[in-house]
Amino acid sequence: MTLSVGYAQDVITPSLDRPVYLAGFGQDRRAKTIHDDLYVRALALKDEKTTLILAALDLIGFFRQPALEVAQRIQEIIPGAQVIVASIHNHHGPDTMGLWGPNQRTSGVDPAYLTKLKEQLVTTCLSSLAKMQPARLKTTSVQVPGVVKNARDPGVVDDELTLAQFCHVKTKKPLLSFFNFPCHPEVLWEHNPHITADYPGFLRGEVEAATAAPCIFFSGALGGMLTPDVSEHSFEEAEAMGRTLANAGLDALDKVTLSDPSPAISLQKREIRIKLSNILFKFAFRTGLLPDTRNRKGEIVTEVNLVRLGPLWLATVPGEMLPKLGMALKADLRRAGAEIAGVIGLANDELGYILPREDFRYPLNPFKPGSHYEETMSLGKKTGPKVVEAFHSLLSS
Repeated sequence: MTLSVGYAQDVITPSLDRPVYLAGFGQDRRAKTIHDDLYVRALALKDEKTTLILAALDLIGFFRQPALEVAQRIQEIIPGAQVIVASIHNHHGPDTMGLWGPNQRTSGVDPAYLTKLKEQLVTTCLSSLAKMQPARLKTTSVQVPGVVKNARDPGVVDDELTLAQFCHVKTKKPLLSFFNFPCHPEVLWEHNPHITADYPGFLRGEVEAATAAPCIFFSGALGGMLTPDVSEHSFEEAEAMGRTLANAGLDALDKVTLSDPSPAISLQKREIRIKLSNILFKFAFRTGLLPDTRNRKGEIVTEVNLVRLGPLWLATVPGEMLPKLGMALKADLRRAGAEIAGVIGLANDELGYILPREDFRYPLNPFKPGSHYEETMSLGKKTGPKVVEAFHSLLSS
Protein backbone atom coordinates (compact mmCIF):
# COMPACT_ATOMS: atom_id res chain seq x y z
CA MET A 1 0.00 0.00 0.00
CA THR A 2 1.06 3.59 -0.63
CA LEU A 3 0.18 6.37 1.76
CA SER A 4 -0.74 9.70 0.19
CA VAL A 5 -1.53 12.93 2.02
CA GLY A 6 -3.11 16.21 1.03
CA TYR A 7 -3.84 19.45 2.81
CA ALA A 8 -5.94 22.57 2.38
CA GLN A 9 -7.09 25.44 4.58
CA ASP A 10 -9.43 28.41 4.44
CA VAL A 11 -10.11 31.45 6.61
CA ILE A 12 -13.39 31.22 8.54
CA THR A 13 -13.12 34.46 10.51
CA PRO A 14 -16.58 36.06 10.76
CA SER A 15 -17.15 39.57 9.52
CA LEU A 16 -17.67 42.20 12.20
CA ASP A 17 -20.22 44.00 10.01
CA ARG A 18 -22.88 42.30 12.16
CA PRO A 19 -22.74 41.27 15.85
CA VAL A 20 -20.44 38.34 16.61
CA TYR A 21 -21.05 36.71 19.99
CA LEU A 22 -17.89 35.07 21.27
CA ALA A 23 -18.41 31.57 22.63
CA GLY A 24 -17.08 29.82 25.68
CA PHE A 25 -17.63 32.06 28.69
CA GLY A 26 -20.68 34.24 29.46
CA GLN A 27 -23.44 35.72 27.34
CA ASP A 28 -23.23 38.96 25.35
CA ARG A 29 -19.46 38.97 24.86
CA ARG A 30 -19.28 40.71 21.51
CA ALA A 31 -16.21 40.68 19.31
CA LYS A 32 -14.68 44.11 18.81
CA THR A 33 -11.60 43.34 16.72
CA ILE A 34 -9.86 40.49 14.91
CA HIS A 35 -6.47 39.75 16.46
CA ASP A 36 -5.74 36.76 14.21
CA ASP A 37 -7.75 34.76 11.71
CA LEU A 38 -9.65 31.55 12.39
CA TYR A 39 -9.26 28.60 10.02
CA VAL A 40 -10.64 25.35 8.79
CA ARG A 41 -7.72 23.02 8.09
CA ALA A 42 -8.16 19.66 6.35
CA LEU A 43 -5.76 16.73 6.24
CA ALA A 44 -6.55 14.05 3.66
CA LEU A 45 -5.13 10.54 4.04
CA LYS A 46 -5.46 7.88 1.37
CA ASP A 47 -4.26 4.40 0.54
CA GLU A 48 -5.63 1.70 -1.76
CA LYS A 49 -8.51 0.90 0.61
CA THR A 50 -9.31 4.01 2.64
CA THR A 51 -9.87 7.70 2.03
CA LEU A 52 -10.08 9.74 5.22
CA ILE A 53 -10.30 13.49 5.83
CA LEU A 54 -9.56 14.97 9.26
CA ALA A 55 -10.77 18.57 9.43
CA ALA A 56 -10.03 20.95 12.31
CA LEU A 57 -12.16 24.01 13.04
CA ASP A 58 -10.99 26.97 15.15
CA LEU A 59 -14.42 27.01 16.79
CA ILE A 60 -16.16 26.16 20.06
CA GLY A 61 -18.04 23.16 18.64
CA PHE A 62 -19.84 21.71 15.62
CA PHE A 63 -22.86 19.46 16.04
CA ARG A 64 -23.30 16.05 14.45
CA GLN A 65 -26.10 16.98 12.02
CA PRO A 66 -24.10 19.62 10.12
CA ALA A 67 -21.07 17.31 10.24
CA LEU A 68 -23.15 14.59 8.60
CA GLU A 69 -24.39 17.06 5.98
CA VAL A 70 -20.82 18.00 5.13
CA ALA A 71 -19.75 14.36 4.89
CA GLN A 72 -22.71 13.52 2.65
CA ARG A 73 -21.85 16.35 0.26
CA ILE A 74 -18.27 15.12 0.02
CA GLN A 75 -19.31 11.48 -0.42
CA GLU A 76 -21.55 12.44 -3.34
CA ILE A 77 -18.40 13.58 -5.13
CA ILE A 78 -15.88 11.13 -3.63
CA PRO A 79 -17.80 7.91 -2.88
CA GLY A 80 -16.52 6.10 0.18
CA ALA A 81 -14.64 9.05 1.63
CA GLN A 82 -14.75 9.19 5.43
CA VAL A 83 -14.89 12.61 7.10
CA ILE A 84 -14.20 13.62 10.70
CA VAL A 85 -14.77 17.27 11.62
CA ALA A 86 -13.36 18.26 15.00
CA SER A 87 -13.50 21.64 16.72
CA ILE A 88 -10.50 22.75 18.77
CA HIS A 89 -12.99 24.24 21.30
CA ASN A 90 -11.73 27.77 20.82
CA HIS A 91 -13.20 30.22 23.38
CA HIS A 92 -12.61 33.31 21.25
CA GLY A 93 -14.50 32.53 18.06
CA PRO A 94 -18.15 32.92 17.10
CA ASP A 95 -20.95 31.04 18.84
CA THR A 96 -21.71 28.05 16.59
CA MET A 97 -23.84 26.21 19.14
CA GLY A 98 -26.28 28.73 20.62
CA LEU A 99 -25.39 29.15 24.29
CA TRP A 100 -23.54 32.48 24.18
CA GLY A 101 -25.93 35.00 22.66
CA PRO A 102 -27.03 38.38 24.05
CA ASN A 103 -28.91 36.74 26.94
CA GLN A 104 -29.79 33.32 28.36
CA ARG A 105 -32.84 32.96 26.16
CA THR A 106 -31.40 34.08 22.82
CA SER A 107 -29.05 32.05 20.63
CA GLY A 108 -25.78 33.60 19.55
CA VAL A 109 -25.61 31.61 16.32
CA ASP A 110 -25.59 33.50 13.02
CA PRO A 111 -27.36 31.15 10.55
CA ALA A 112 -25.74 32.86 7.57
CA TYR A 113 -22.30 32.23 9.05
CA LEU A 114 -23.10 28.54 9.64
CA THR A 115 -24.34 28.13 6.07
CA LYS A 116 -21.16 29.66 4.68
CA LEU A 117 -19.06 27.58 7.09
CA LYS A 118 -20.53 24.33 5.80
CA GLU A 119 -19.76 25.38 2.23
CA GLN A 120 -16.19 26.24 3.20
CA LEU A 121 -15.81 22.89 4.95
CA VAL A 122 -16.91 20.99 1.87
CA THR A 123 -14.67 23.03 -0.44
CA THR A 124 -11.64 22.78 1.84
CA CYS A 125 -12.00 19.02 2.32
CA LEU A 126 -12.32 18.46 -1.43
CA SER A 127 -9.31 20.71 -2.03
CA SER A 128 -7.24 18.59 0.35
CA LEU A 129 -8.10 15.51 -1.72
CA ALA A 130 -7.08 17.30 -4.92
CA LYS A 131 -3.53 17.85 -3.64
CA MET A 132 -2.49 14.32 -2.71
CA GLN A 133 1.12 13.18 -2.84
CA PRO A 134 2.98 10.11 -1.54
CA ALA A 135 4.36 10.51 1.95
CA ARG A 136 6.20 8.77 4.74
CA LEU A 137 5.24 9.02 8.39
CA LYS A 138 7.03 9.68 11.65
CA THR A 139 5.10 9.72 14.92
CA THR A 140 5.86 10.08 18.60
CA SER A 141 4.62 11.70 21.80
CA VAL A 142 6.20 13.79 24.54
CA GLN A 143 5.22 15.12 27.95
CA VAL A 144 5.20 18.92 28.18
CA PRO A 145 5.00 19.82 31.88
CA GLY A 146 4.10 23.25 33.18
CA VAL A 147 1.69 24.44 30.49
CA VAL A 148 -1.63 22.89 31.58
CA LYS A 149 -3.44 22.48 34.91
CA ASN A 150 -6.69 20.84 36.02
CA ALA A 151 -8.99 23.40 37.64
CA ARG A 152 -11.49 20.71 38.74
CA ASP A 153 -9.13 18.02 40.01
CA PRO A 154 -5.53 19.32 40.29
CA GLY A 155 -4.14 15.82 40.79
CA VAL A 156 -5.27 14.57 37.37
CA VAL A 157 -3.32 16.22 34.54
CA ASP A 158 -2.61 14.95 31.04
CA ASP A 159 0.26 16.90 29.48
CA GLU A 160 1.06 14.45 26.67
CA LEU A 161 1.53 15.95 23.21
CA THR A 162 0.73 13.43 20.46
CA LEU A 163 2.59 14.08 17.22
CA ALA A 164 2.85 13.01 13.61
CA GLN A 165 4.74 14.39 10.66
CA PHE A 166 4.20 13.46 7.04
CA CYS A 167 7.34 13.78 4.94
CA HIS A 168 8.28 13.80 1.27
CA VAL A 169 9.17 10.31 0.08
CA LYS A 170 12.46 11.35 -1.55
CA THR A 171 13.64 14.51 0.19
CA LYS A 172 12.19 13.50 3.59
CA LYS A 173 11.29 17.14 4.19
CA PRO A 174 8.06 17.78 6.13
CA LEU A 175 4.86 18.05 4.13
CA LEU A 176 2.61 18.53 7.17
CA SER A 177 2.82 18.36 10.97
CA PHE A 178 0.04 17.02 13.21
CA PHE A 179 -0.21 18.19 16.84
CA ASN A 180 -2.75 16.88 19.37
CA PHE A 181 -2.87 18.27 22.92
CA PRO A 182 -5.48 18.18 25.75
CA CYS A 183 -6.03 21.76 26.92
CA HIS A 184 -8.82 24.33 26.50
CA PRO A 185 -7.81 27.14 24.11
CA GLU A 186 -8.52 29.81 26.71
CA VAL A 187 -5.27 31.52 27.62
CA LEU A 188 -7.20 34.68 26.86
CA TRP A 189 -10.06 34.91 29.32
CA GLU A 190 -13.67 36.01 29.69
CA HIS A 191 -13.07 39.73 29.18
CA ASN A 192 -11.17 39.29 25.90
CA PRO A 193 -13.11 41.00 23.05
CA HIS A 194 -10.76 39.98 20.24
CA ILE A 195 -11.24 37.10 17.80
CA THR A 196 -8.23 34.79 18.07
CA ALA A 197 -7.28 31.13 17.79
CA ASP A 198 -5.53 31.45 21.17
CA TYR A 199 -2.45 29.27 21.80
CA PRO A 200 -3.13 26.79 18.93
CA GLY A 201 -2.79 29.67 16.47
CA PHE A 202 0.63 30.59 17.85
CA LEU A 203 1.64 26.91 17.98
CA ARG A 204 0.82 26.40 14.31
CA GLY A 205 2.63 29.57 13.29
CA GLU A 206 5.78 28.50 15.14
CA VAL A 207 5.75 25.01 13.59
CA GLU A 208 5.10 26.36 10.11
CA ALA A 209 7.94 28.88 10.38
CA ALA A 210 10.33 26.12 11.46
CA THR A 211 9.30 23.48 8.90
CA ALA A 212 8.09 25.55 5.92
CA ALA A 213 5.07 23.22 5.90
CA PRO A 214 1.52 23.49 7.25
CA CYS A 215 0.51 22.39 10.72
CA ILE A 216 -2.86 21.03 11.84
CA PHE A 217 -3.88 21.02 15.51
CA PHE A 218 -6.53 18.96 17.30
CA SER A 219 -7.56 19.26 20.93
CA GLY A 220 -7.47 16.12 23.05
CA ALA A 221 -9.41 15.00 26.13
CA LEU A 222 -9.48 18.51 27.59
CA GLY A 223 -12.45 18.26 29.94
CA GLY A 224 -12.66 18.73 33.67
CA MET A 225 -11.01 21.39 33.45
CA LEU A 226 -7.71 21.14 31.62
CA THR A 227 -6.85 24.80 31.15
CA PRO A 228 -3.67 26.81 30.45
CA ASP A 229 -1.45 27.30 33.49
CA VAL A 230 -1.15 31.09 33.16
CA SER A 231 -1.66 34.08 35.43
CA GLU A 232 -2.22 37.15 33.24
CA HIS A 233 -4.40 35.65 30.47
CA SER A 234 -2.49 37.70 27.92
CA PHE A 235 -1.56 37.34 24.28
CA GLU A 236 2.08 37.17 25.40
CA GLU A 237 1.25 34.08 27.48
CA ALA A 238 -0.72 32.54 24.60
CA GLU A 239 2.27 33.03 22.32
CA ALA A 240 4.63 31.58 24.92
CA MET A 241 2.44 28.51 25.41
CA GLY A 242 2.16 27.95 21.67
CA ARG A 243 5.93 28.31 21.27
CA THR A 244 6.64 25.91 24.15
CA LEU A 245 4.40 23.21 22.70
CA ALA A 246 5.70 23.76 19.17
CA ASN A 247 9.34 23.51 20.17
CA ALA A 248 8.74 20.45 22.38
CA GLY A 249 6.92 18.73 19.54
CA LEU A 250 9.49 19.57 16.89
CA ASP A 251 12.34 18.44 19.14
CA ALA A 252 10.56 15.14 19.77
CA LEU A 253 9.88 14.59 16.05
CA ASP A 254 13.53 15.30 15.20
CA LYS A 255 14.55 12.39 17.43
CA VAL A 256 12.48 9.73 15.64
CA THR A 257 13.00 8.15 12.25
CA LEU A 258 10.51 7.68 9.48
CA SER A 259 8.39 4.58 9.98
CA ASP A 260 7.18 2.12 7.36
CA PRO A 261 6.88 4.01 4.06
CA SER A 262 3.36 2.70 3.61
CA PRO A 263 1.45 2.49 6.90
CA ALA A 264 -2.08 1.21 6.42
CA ILE A 265 -5.06 3.45 7.17
CA SER A 266 -8.24 2.14 8.74
CA LEU A 267 -11.29 3.66 10.37
CA GLN A 268 -13.88 1.96 12.56
CA LYS A 269 -17.06 3.70 13.68
CA ARG A 270 -19.67 3.01 16.36
CA GLU A 271 -22.96 4.83 16.76
CA ILE A 272 -24.06 5.25 20.35
CA ARG A 273 -27.34 6.35 21.88
CA ILE A 274 -27.31 8.33 25.11
CA LYS A 275 -30.39 9.14 27.17
CA LEU A 276 -30.54 12.84 27.99
CA SER A 277 -31.07 13.54 31.69
CA ASN A 278 -29.66 17.07 32.07
CA ILE A 279 -32.47 19.52 32.89
CA LEU A 280 -30.46 22.49 31.64
CA PHE A 281 -30.06 20.92 28.20
CA LYS A 282 -33.79 20.14 28.15
CA PHE A 283 -34.46 23.81 28.91
CA ALA A 284 -32.07 24.85 26.12
CA PHE A 285 -33.92 22.56 23.70
CA ARG A 286 -37.27 23.94 24.78
CA THR A 287 -36.21 27.57 24.34
CA GLY A 288 -34.42 26.93 21.05
CA LEU A 289 -30.93 27.75 22.32
CA LEU A 290 -29.77 24.30 21.23
CA PRO A 291 -31.15 22.17 18.39
CA ASP A 292 -33.23 19.31 19.80
CA THR A 293 -31.85 16.18 18.14
CA ARG A 294 -33.40 13.62 20.50
CA ASN A 295 -35.14 10.59 19.02
CA ARG A 296 -38.53 9.36 20.22
CA LYS A 297 -36.92 7.62 23.18
CA GLY A 298 -35.28 10.85 24.34
CA GLU A 299 -31.86 9.67 23.19
CA ILE A 300 -29.09 11.60 21.48
CA VAL A 301 -27.48 9.60 18.67
CA THR A 302 -23.77 10.27 18.22
CA GLU A 303 -20.60 8.39 17.28
CA VAL A 304 -17.04 7.46 18.14
CA ASN A 305 -14.28 6.56 15.70
CA LEU A 306 -11.02 4.65 15.89
CA VAL A 307 -8.43 5.72 13.35
CA ARG A 308 -5.37 3.55 12.79
CA LEU A 309 -2.48 4.99 10.81
CA GLY A 310 0.26 2.43 11.13
CA PRO A 311 1.72 2.80 14.64
CA LEU A 312 -0.47 5.85 15.43
CA TRP A 313 -3.98 5.19 16.74
CA LEU A 314 -6.44 8.01 17.33
CA ALA A 315 -9.73 7.75 19.22
CA THR A 316 -12.29 10.44 18.35
CA VAL A 317 -14.86 11.37 20.97
CA PRO A 318 -18.02 13.52 20.55
CA GLY A 319 -17.30 16.06 23.28
CA GLU A 320 -15.00 17.11 26.09
CA MET A 321 -13.72 13.93 27.69
CA LEU A 322 -12.18 14.35 31.14
CA PRO A 323 -8.46 13.51 31.35
CA LYS A 324 -9.03 10.54 33.66
CA LEU A 325 -10.97 8.84 30.89
CA GLY A 326 -8.69 10.19 28.16
CA MET A 327 -5.54 8.76 29.72
CA ALA A 328 -7.27 5.43 30.35
CA LEU A 329 -8.43 5.31 26.74
CA LYS A 330 -4.93 5.95 25.44
CA ALA A 331 -3.67 3.17 27.68
CA ASP A 332 -6.33 0.87 26.21
CA LEU A 333 -5.15 1.74 22.70
CA ARG A 334 -1.56 0.93 23.60
CA ARG A 335 -2.52 -2.39 25.14
CA ALA A 336 -4.39 -3.22 21.94
CA GLY A 337 -1.31 -2.58 19.78
CA ALA A 338 -0.82 1.16 19.30
CA GLU A 339 2.73 2.45 19.58
CA ILE A 340 1.49 6.04 19.79
CA ALA A 341 -2.02 6.91 20.97
CA GLY A 342 -4.06 10.10 20.91
CA VAL A 343 -7.60 11.32 21.57
CA ILE A 344 -9.29 13.84 19.29
CA GLY A 345 -12.04 15.64 21.18
CA LEU A 346 -15.22 17.30 19.93
CA ALA A 347 -15.18 15.12 16.80
CA ASN A 348 -18.29 15.03 14.61
CA ASP A 349 -20.29 16.39 17.56
CA GLU A 350 -20.13 18.44 20.77
CA LEU A 351 -22.13 16.91 23.60
CA GLY A 352 -20.39 18.75 26.42
CA TYR A 353 -18.40 17.01 29.13
CA ILE A 354 -17.80 13.26 29.19
CA LEU A 355 -17.15 12.26 32.81
CA PRO A 356 -16.22 9.04 34.58
CA ARG A 357 -19.38 7.62 36.12
CA GLU A 358 -17.81 7.39 39.58
CA ASP A 359 -16.97 11.12 39.54
CA PHE A 360 -20.39 12.31 38.34
CA ARG A 361 -22.31 14.34 40.95
CA TYR A 362 -25.13 16.47 39.56
CA PRO A 363 -25.52 19.54 41.83
CA LEU A 364 -28.76 20.22 43.71
CA ASN A 365 -28.87 23.66 42.11
CA PRO A 366 -27.42 23.53 38.58
CA PHE A 367 -27.36 27.33 38.44
CA LYS A 368 -24.91 27.27 41.37
CA PRO A 369 -22.92 24.12 40.60
CA GLY A 370 -19.85 24.85 42.71
CA SER A 371 -17.15 22.31 41.88
CA HIS A 372 -19.51 20.29 39.67
CA TYR A 373 -20.00 22.65 36.73
CA GLU A 374 -19.02 19.93 34.28
CA GLU A 375 -22.02 17.79 35.25
CA THR A 376 -24.36 20.65 34.32
CA MET A 377 -22.80 20.70 30.83
CA SER A 378 -23.09 16.96 30.20
CA LEU A 379 -25.87 14.80 28.76
CA GLY A 380 -25.79 12.71 31.93
CA LYS A 381 -23.85 10.17 33.97
CA LYS A 382 -24.20 7.43 31.36
CA THR A 383 -22.31 9.38 28.69
CA GLY A 384 -18.82 8.39 29.83
CA PRO A 385 -19.60 4.68 30.22
CA LYS A 386 -21.34 4.58 26.82
CA VAL A 387 -18.33 6.14 25.07
CA VAL A 388 -15.83 3.85 26.82
CA GLU A 389 -17.97 0.78 26.11
CA ALA A 390 -18.07 1.69 22.40
CA PHE A 391 -14.29 1.85 22.20
CA HIS A 392 -13.88 -1.44 24.04
CA SER A 393 -16.23 -2.94 21.45
CA LEU A 394 -14.14 -1.52 18.61
CA LEU A 395 -10.89 -2.76 20.10
CA SER A 396 -12.23 -6.24 20.76
CA SER A 397 -13.47 -6.52 17.18
